Amino acid sequence: MSSAVQATSNVGNIRKIDFLMSPERDFPRREAGASYRYVLCSTPRSGSNLIGDMLHATQLAGDPQEYLNTRYIAGFMRSLGDGTRQMPIEQYMAQLEKRRSSANGIFGIKIHYEHIAAQWPKRVGQAMRFLRQFDQFVLLTRRDKVAQAVSLHKARQSQIWSSLDYKFMPEDDPRRTAVVDYDARRIMRALSDLVDQEEAWRVALNHLAKPFVEIAYEDVVADYVGESHKLLRVLGIDPAQASVTAPNIRKQGADNDPMIARFKAMLGVAADHPA
Repeated sequence: MSSAVQATSNVGNIRKIDFLMSPERDFPRREAGASYRYVLCSTPRSGSNLIGDMLHATQLAGDPQEYLNTRYIAGFMRSLGDGTRQMPIEQYMAQLEKRRSSANGIFGIKIHYEHIAAQWPKRVGQAMRFLRQFDQFVLLTRRDKVAQAVSLHKARQSQIWSSLDYKFMPEDDPRRTAVVDYDARRIMRALSDLVDQEEAWRVALNHLAKPFVEIAYEDVVADYVGESHKLLRVLGIDPAQASVTAPNIRKQGADNDPMIARFKAMLGVAADHPA
């Protein structure tokens, strides 16, 4: 592969990303790298942060972050502290594996398909060669695509992507009080993006013919511990060795969000019916 990862300007929360890519998050260095690799094949607002946080908290499944996201790549380069701004992707991944593989050799990465498209534009073969090095794939989905699209619209407009953002933003950050207005065109664009990315993942997974399981956001919300244990077993981890505690999850898409109801009404879909 000739592709190289390169640091780019970060219009998001730099301090949050710097924390997520910092040595503070590293496992004890593993010179041999990973012996088992998995991908969380995700789309935005599909519960990938929820799943990733659970996996990292076990200390048995690596730390699956958006390592192909150009903003995270920039954070990694800053973490080196030597002015490095670009390196071959093979070298970047090798360094990540040494830092982010748990003691049992498991390494995870979370990838939105848009990261694949950005890293290897019109070079599908190179992208597939990159993905073939992984042993297991987990497709994260969300059945209520309208609720997912509204959530993505809100995140895009507010630039708040997870509760972790609040920890790193200043008290006077305008994002704290940002109000996101209903915008049917932007929600439709978000919906189209989500469908495109999920379908792209399905095509890629079928092409790779590698093992994959599918986990839906709604199932994780309904049974966080049970779905977490199921995923751990897929990754070859005994759930009895992992402490999994259900967080306080607010059910999205079923909490009478007027924006969701308004957009579904425009589509002619009942608000209490999965889109």
